[in-house]
Amino acid sequence: MKIPKEINTKRNQIDEIDLKLMDLLVKRMKLSSQIGKIKKSLNIRFKDIEREKLILRNLKERYLEHLSEDEIASFFKTIFDLSIKKQK
Repeated sequence: MKIPKEINTKRNQIDEIDLKLMDLLVKRMKLSSQIGKIKKSLNIRFKDIEREKLILRNLKERYLEHLSEDEIASFFKTIFDLSIKKQK
């Protein structure tokens, strides 16, 4: 079965967004690594629960009409976990 052109067009747009997301994730992980070095030198805990709560609260306020609280929290839990790994 041939995939309609409209679907392929939308998929190409998604592919472009995925590349941009990955570019931003790489930038975020580099910053996390830099923060980790600073935290290590100052003997500060890597995981900052209050910071995570603040980020989630701000994101939920901004994007709740598009995504559920659980979707936002799940997506960012993965990002937070990756960030902690980069900090160590």
